[in-house]
Amino acid sequence: MKILVTGGQGKVGRFVVQELVNSAAEVTVFDRVPGPERGAVRYLVGDIQDLGQVMEAMHGADAVIHLAAIHNPNIATATVTYQTNVIGTFNVHHAAFRLGIKRVVSASSNAIVGWSYSDNFVPDYLPVDEYHPLRPEDPYGLSKEIGETIARSYALKGLETISLRPSGVVAPEELEEIKKTGGRKPSGFQAYSYIDARDLALAFRLAVVRPLPGATVMFVVADDSTIADPLCEFYPRIKPSIGDKASKLTGSRAAYANARAKELLGWQPVYSWRND
Repeated sequence: MKILVTGGQGKVGRFVVQELVNSAAEVTVFDRVPGPERGAVRYLVGDIQDLGQVMEAMHGADAVIHLAAIHNPNIATATVTYQTNVIGTFNVHHAAFRLGIKRVVSASSNAIVGWSYSDNFVPDYLPVDEYHPLRPEDPYGLSKEIGETIARSYALKGLETISLRPSGVVAPEELEEIKKTGGRKPSGFQAYSYIDARDLALAFRLAVVRPLPGATVMFVVADDSTIADPLCEFYPRIKPSIGDKASKLTGSRAAYANARAKELLGWQPVYSWRND
């Protein structure tokens, strides 16, 4: 299977590319950062905001994994974040549709809900799942909401689109640091959710091949949180307005639900800072 990965040189992309190579896929990476001249992967340098370059890179692909984006609203201006993410996502879906490619799997984000970069967010219920209303206040979360709208629009034209919503991606070395400290130090009303990059890479590979017509969205997060305390006890202490909404978050249960990813992808997270 021939797969184009946009943003394949990034933090998540490196693990996605390796996962695909290990599965014997033919991988092409499209990124602003040049790749090694030798190896099992073909590297193309280009700009995700240039439709012509995107289409040229996509020729011959069976599926696309779209990772290229500004991944944090604090590393670029609001305009650059929104423009890069929205135009890039449009270009990928539009190019795939025009070229007759069957499926696009995109990196959305848990930030789409509005929790990640807002001091005022209160969830309607916990754990947050795919039915929770979307209330992003920052340009990054907003760009991801528009990205999922683009995906749904092209699904109406026959393109199969899957938007994965990861939260707090950690590389293996970062997971080891969390292990050493016995979890992260709590600091306010946050989700404290995460996903190991290797588990996320597996989810992307499965999303390419599983029979999922139309437009699908799903959270891809670890089963547990990054703090040692049960969230059902921690949240009411720091944000009384949450009331009993956190009552289901017993033990190490995470604030985001991953049941849909498990059901539809046959996926199971393996890596946790709680494991030896």
